[in-house]
Amino acid sequence: MTEKASPSDDPDGDDTADDSEFTQDDAVRGVLKGAGVVYAGLVLNMGIAFVAQRFAAVHLSIGGFGSLLSGTALLDVGAVLAGLGLSSGLVRYLPRVDDEQKKPLVKYTFLFSLPFSLVVAVPTVVFADLIAAEIFNDPEIAVSLRIFGATIPFAALLNLAIGGIRGQMVSRFRVYIKDILHPSVRFGLIMVAVVVGAGQAGFAAGYAIPYIVGAIVAVVLLWTVLPSGKGLQSGRNVLPEMVRYSLPFTVTGLASFVYRSIDIFLILYLLDSRAVGMYGVAYAFAQLIGMFSTAFSYLSTPVSSQLENEGRVREAVAVQETMARWIIIATTAALVPMVLFASDLLGLIYRPAYSTAGLALIILIFGFAVKNVLQTHGPIIEALGKSKLSALNTGSAAVVNLLVNLALIPRYGIEGAAFATTVSFVVLGALPTVEVWYYTRSTAISRHVIAPVIVAVPLTLIAIPVSQTIPRSLLWIFGGSAVFALAYTVAVVVVLGFTQEDVMVVRSVEDKYGIPLGPFDTVLRRFS
Repeated sequence: MTEKASPSDDPDGDDTADDSEFTQDDAVRGVLKGAGVVYAGLVLNMGIAFVAQRFAAVHLSIGGFGSLLSGTALLDVGAVLAGLGLSSGLVRYLPRVDDEQKKPLVKYTFLFSLPFSLVVAVPTVVFADLIAAEIFNDPEIAVSLRIFGATIPFAALLNLAIGGIRGQMVSRFRVYIKDILHPSVRFGLIMVAVVVGAGQAGFAAGYAIPYIVGAIVAVVLLWTVLPSGKGLQSGRNVLPEMVRYSLPFTVTGLASFVYRSIDIFLILYLLDSRAVGMYGVAYAFAQLIGMFSTAFSYLSTPVSSQLENEGRVREAVAVQETMARWIIIATTAALVPMVLFASDLLGLIYRPAYSTAGLALIILIFGFAVKNVLQTHGPIIEALGKSKLSALNTGSAAVVNLLVNLALIPRYGIEGAAFATTVSFVVLGALPTVEVWYYTRSTAISRHVIAPVIVAVPLTLIAIPVSQTIPRSLLWIFGGSAVFALAYTVAVVVVLGFTQEDVMVVRSVEDKYGIPLGPFDTVLRRFS
């Protein structure tokens, strides 16, 4: 039997434990601890990335910023094609194979994907001018397409390495690379571009070079967490099975790109690069809501895979139910203020011209909120090995997104694109929810998950008129948002109390790290 990783037994989440020791409580603690590490990294990442993006949006024209976003969208789709879904394969198979197979399996995976990276990157670089002029009717974006096209192999390598690190259940290395190194290098290069007065090419290089640096560091760190193994033949034997599992995730990744980023290309084609810039800041701001599910889902897939491999899929669903409750509380606390101050936030943080994207931002916020909660079923589908079904889900969402975009963008502009994204998120979340119920007769959505939303309704009705009286400055808006979040959190505790899982997590933190709860201990006892 392959030795299983138990993130709860080691402060860094890297040690292993017997299968018998890996309980449902261990799984909850492991995912939440991983979420805590990843969330801290995401906050840092988004803070650094936000400042860098703001400088790019302010120092470039709106059209130039739109061209930059078009190049990053090209990089995303190129990395998906080049990666062949093998990153998801490493997440699932590294926890399952023997230690001696892990390093050879990773080595063969890298060698297998390299030629495909070049096949995607080289034509993009060579024909950048033709693509810009003939397809998008905007020759100015050619420089971004060429720079980001050349970066595709490094982006694919970075994704593979991060997939391997996730498969080894090491949260902190993902944070080091994706949330500290990558945005910090980007920020430094963007600052250089601002100081020297660089144009689109300089800012594009500032966005592209961090992928090269990140890929190199990620590969080195992955190699350090893999156990020494010489099972070359056994690693080679596992590769075909992993490739068959992974290839549908190429479709999944492309479909994910469609429902996440095809809006950029369609807006560029149907409208112009200025509209891309307006939509880009709205989408980037709405993604702040999405970071909650990103943090909680980081270790959900490998932990769920481990539980499913032991025939305990119902426990995996129960773990996701706990995650869904925490996600919906965090999402609701942020959603209401972001909706109430949408246009003001865009105008104050970027420039007044961007405030007209406020309605698009509101629509996108609701889409990300729905995706946050329903996508807690995604790790269960992956743990069950239903990669083709996962591809079908994302493919369906992509088709819906494409059709709705084509129908609404010409008539409603970026608001139509935002609505198309939201509809696709609903489809993307609803399908795995139904499928998990079909295969397990259980779901992560329960009354414990829905109840926090009901608690928010009266507070929101109060917040709407109050928000109209708040002066439109960042200090007042952030202060009002913090007050709402605090009031909502207190209301959830008083009305709903703490679940058994909540108490378990708090007590485990108290015991393991010797953190005194003080007055909170009385609150915990009173409302649990």
